[in-house]
Amino acid sequence: MPENLQAILLAGGKSTRFNTGKSKLTEKICGKEMIVYPIHLLQRMNIPVTMVTGFESDKILDIMSRHAIKNIATIHQDEQLGTGHAVAITKESWNKNHILIINGDIPLMTADVIQKLYNKHIKNDADISFVTSHSVEETNDSYCRMVIHDNKINVIERRDEKMDMDSQCCISVGIYIMKRSFLESHIDKLTKSSFTHEYYLPELIQIASSKGCKIVTAPVSFDLARGVNTLAELWAVEHIKRSQIISYWMNNGVRFSSTINVIIDFDVVFQPGVFVESGAHILGKSIIKKNATIGAFSYIKHSVIEEDAKIKSHTVIIKSTIGQHVVVNSFTQVKNQHLIDAIKKPAQKSPHFFTGAIKDEGKVENSHSL
Repeated sequence: MPENLQAILLAGGKSTRFNTGKSKLTEKICGKEMIVYPIHLLQRMNIPVTMVTGFESDKILDIMSRHAIKNIATIHQDEQLGTGHAVAITKESWNKNHILIINGDIPLMTADVIQKLYNKHIKNDADISFVTSHSVEETNDSYCRMVIHDNKINVIERRDEKMDMDSQCCISVGIYIMKRSFLESHIDKLTKSSFTHEYYLPELIQIASSKGCKIVTAPVSFDLARGVNTLAELWAVEHIKRSQIISYWMNNGVRFSSTINVIIDFDVVFQPGVFVESGAHILGKSIIKKNATIGAFSYIKHSVIEEDAKIKSHTVIIKSTIGQHVVVNSFTQVKNQHLIDAIKKPAQKSPHFFTGAIKDEGKVENSHSL
């Protein structure tokens, strides 16, 4: 745990660029709401958290309840006036010497990055430290851009069409560590944007630079730093997260016939020797045990597939347990059942038409065709 550090988690924005009328933080990424990722990250690091809520705060709090998230202080931002204002209203909660500030829409961020930033911040006795990256998308105004001019840092919160892109050194991704003393002295000096009429936290970087304060940066891969401001960015982030999940399980003995169109939720657990065929959806808190086979385009949610079970293609299994060695034939739905044995069918001639089931293997008890 980083010592003498507390976190401010910003979760009160309106998500206007999503164009859905809903908070983006309630959207799921690999089966888990976006806001849950940074909360769990900070809790794993044992960093005390104060979360600022605003738009659709009731839904954010409901998500926390459903995930049994506790020991998180919350402060409501009645009027959404930007990230700077959101941090300012938490002032009474500041009780550590260093304040970590993190946006709620960075679900791919890791503990290693935050620890690296903290280590550099402490080692250099910095007033303000922040995570940087590089984006090749010049037209993307989702990130504030750092411009070096006359050995000073200028912050471009929204893209200025006249800005010389060659002068841009990096982007700020929305993760900062600041001395509490610096924050207390300068948080009220933020100016209101003439464009949005909001107060933006990155302006503190420019203030620190102009006053000759100690500034430290920690560069990271853009994929880790990706924020989510649009549905297109949500799609990209979920694709990366899903690739991370599949890669993890491949390294732990799970074989995938094709990874392109397989969907695996974050909380799914596999044991070694499992084989997953193309197009399978394995969701919720499903557990797939040793040497089981999951057929192509099958759908499994909140279920347990025991060792050596074989789930044929185009099968739906919901809130059920499939026992060892059981074979579930294609085009079968199993819901709220515990199937222990397969029923062996007597040998019979193959029909001249396709029935949706493979006749040379057992059919599970009490299942019914779709």
